[in-house]
Amino acid sequence: MVKTKFKTVNEYIASKPRDVQVILKSVRDAIRKNVPGSEEVISYQIPGYKLNGVPVLYFAGWKEHFSLYPANDALVAKFKDELAGYERSKGTIRFPFSEPVPAKLIERIAKFRVEQLTSREKGKSGRKKGRGAQLERVRRICAGMPSVSEKLSHGAPTFFVKQDKGVFAMFADNHHEDGHLALWVPAPPGMQSALIADAPKTYFKPPYVGPSGWIGIELDQINDEALEIHVREGWELASRPKKKTATRT
Repeated sequence: MVKTKFKTVNEYIASKPRDVQVILKSVRDAIRKNVPGSEEVISYQIPGYKLNGVPVLYFAGWKEHFSLYPANDALVAKFKDELAGYERSKGTIRFPFSEPVPAKLIERIAKFRVEQLTSREKGKSGRKKGRGAQLERVRRICAGMPSVSEKLSHGAPTFFVKQDKGVFAMFADNHHEDGHLALWVPAPPGMQSALIADAPKTYFKPPYVGPSGWIGIELDQINDEALEIHVREGWELASRPKKKTATRT
């Protein structure tokens, strides 16, 4: 059976039974009304809403319920009483179709997610170190490389040596609620452990790419000159031709 690939939220909702369509439209309206200026997208084949490229909320309709994502610890704590009657698992809240859509609760959840992102944008102590300022800084430094291409990958601004080839930097804003506003870059062999040991407040081992030697860099702990050195090293590592495996004859 061939899976349908949705291009718009309208297509996604239209693929569901009529009674479910009505429910999902209510969910959609509750989110859109409270996330002004958001970008409506299809990501991982479900509807989502982003502000400045950062995911705010996703929703999805299933056989017997619809879900909201992500439900991080702060959100669950904020709405502890209201969510007590709903099933939750792995950052997901499940709302059964058999019950009325809790539109007011969804509106408050959407507002709360916007507030979370806005507070991060302001940065620490009111200094201009929020997401927007740091992403602008990273883009400026990456633009100084011999060649660069940028696109969203898994919801994060990602920088390539050329179109879709050779990732040399990933901008990570609170990835899976880890609290880091950081840049992930590949590092020369042996440098990851040395950098982390020498400056643990600046460097860390990022998920997924960490086992391959990449480093995570806390952007508010490093100056432009040092950051540019890491970015250039990452670019050079990513631009190297991959060694071809010798074919036995």
